[in-house]
Amino acid sequence: MRLSVISTLFTGFLLFPSANSIAALLETGTEKAQSVQGDKSIAVESQTASSVSKVAEIKILIQAAIKDSPQPFSGSVILLEQGKPQFELQKGEGISQDSRFVMASLSKQITATLILQALDAGKLDLNQTLNHYLFGDAKGDNEALKGTVAGTNSSANALNPSRYDERITLHQLLTHTSGVDKLGKANRFEPGSQFEYSNFGYSLLGQVLEKINQQSFAEQVAQFATRYQFNGLSAELGSIEAIRAKVPSLAIGLQESEVIAPADLVLDEALLPAGGLIASAPAYAAFQYLLHSGKLMSAESYQRMTTAYTEIQFLWPNMRYGYGVRINKDDGLVEYSHTGYLSGYMSMTLHYPEFNLDLVMLENLSLNLNDRTRVFELHNQIRQIIRSQLLLAKVSNVKP
Repeated sequence: MRLSVISTLFTGFLLFPSANSIAALLETGTEKAQSVQGDKSIAVESQTASSVSKVAEIKILIQAAIKDSPQPFSGSVILLEQGKPQFELQKGEGISQDSRFVMASLSKQITATLILQALDAGKLDLNQTLNHYLFGDAKGDNEALKGTVAGTNSSANALNPSRYDERITLHQLLTHTSGVDKLGKANRFEPGSQFEYSNFGYSLLGQVLEKINQQSFAEQVAQFATRYQFNGLSAELGSIEAIRAKVPSLAIGLQESEVIAPADLVLDEALLPAGGLIASAPAYAAFQYLLHSGKLMSAESYQRMTTAYTEIQFLWPNMRYGYGVRINKDDGLVEYSHTGYLSGYMSMTLHYPEFNLDLVMLENLSLNLNDRTRVFELHNQIRQIIRSQLLLAKVSNVKP
């Protein structure tokens, strides 16, 4: 799938309950869950709420939500408290705890982390221009693009086909506020003036990392995974079939259309930093725990990552964006999140720093975009389960 197509899939989704269901198509798959005693525990949940922790309730409710979802589900879910797994569930044919998935846009958190590590190492300045790092333009030599925005009358001669808008900074790429377009095209809007989700922008960040480190992005991810022992995290190139020959634990991506069938997906260099990295749920959970524990970057860089720089329109209300992370603080509950959608794969990650609670959800089935109201319906339901229980814990001052 082209990046320009993928970039349209992440914004503007509204979620409403749906009666549509083709879950029977996955009934032949396997389902495994830990720390849940089947239907009986679900049935007595309301009677025993006062005697169990909020995390125990969350586990029960997530289990029930996935089991009863009118949408088909195939994937792996892990819930952690203080970095320790409290609940794991795998569902779908051939899916196990070791299964790996293309993470879609959760890859952006890895890319943002690598950028901030380079910042900590003194290799770059987030306020420096993109052209400086890609082309060695200390001040930017693309004066012809200055002031050019999409929609204005400008001739092709006004553009330098070998440079991007000279005002674009790394900060703007990280926050999706750059308005960057392909070389030779006018910027989509004045850099820094608005939010527009851009997979291409994160691909350019990957190119910046390659320039400053003199190493391919895939090699940098491999070294990152080895350094922090994120077993199950990697950057691979090629078709899913070709990658499975090297990584047998990679789950085949399925796309829901008229029928559910393997997706036609190829991972290339441009996609990797924006949405093409591969991980198992435990591997990504380990990354997320170290990230939010402050062990992957300086305190100053983590503060930069989790600062809300811009408001965004998203399937959840009142969302803002930092560096590779979505931020919400409704009802006094701080939430860092991201979701992803790619042909054959969907994903979601949630982190609640007050409770040190994390959820990672990786799927090898992407739902049909012809009915966008149901694509992320299960994600929305699981998020609401966690939020409601944590808010109850805050009100009652109960241990989560």
